[in-house]
Amino acid sequence: MSDGRSLDTRTNRFLKACPPETYSWQGKVTLGFGYPAAGWIVLTVTCTAYVQGVIIYCSYALDPFPEFIHWLESIALGDLPAEFSVDEEGMGKVFQASSANADEIVFEILDRYFDDDQPAERPVFLYVQVAKKQLLAEFLKRWDDFIANQFDQAQWEFGADLRKLDVSKIREYVQR
Repeated sequence: MSDGRSLDTRTNRFLKACPPETYSWQGKVTLGFGYPAAGWIVLTVTCTAYVQGVIIYCSYALDPFPEFIHWLESIALGDLPAEFSVDEEGMGKVFQASSANADEIVFEILDRYFDDDQPAERPVFLYVQVAKKQLLAEFLKRWDDFIANQFDQAQWEFGADLRKLDVSKIREYVQR
């Protein structure tokens, strides 16, 4: 399909060949934040489980970062399942977290659809069973570096001042 919504993503194929009920999908997650430019920040999410990765284009017009922080707080507080969407000015991604056990979540990134456009099976771009502490510590490490060394409010003028977003609940969880 030319619209980028084919169900035949690499992760969908792996999930069918190696279902989580039978195979381990445990892994570690790496996040990356690109330099803001003209109202866009590129967010990359990769994981070691079957070497998956996705690039997400974050626009200041539809700033996803306050909701991203809230989603991560839900993970830290154990308020699961949790979900939020990133609107990439038309296309989009859905982040989902559900409980796997006391210390781990199943983290998925799926294609976002509008209600009238929802297929029976959604394309999956990333699927991993990850330790909550690893994911949240990875976020803080990358976020703190991004804010200190890359963030430029002039390039994100219509979005939230990301330096002022409160990540204290996430930090508390990681430090215990």
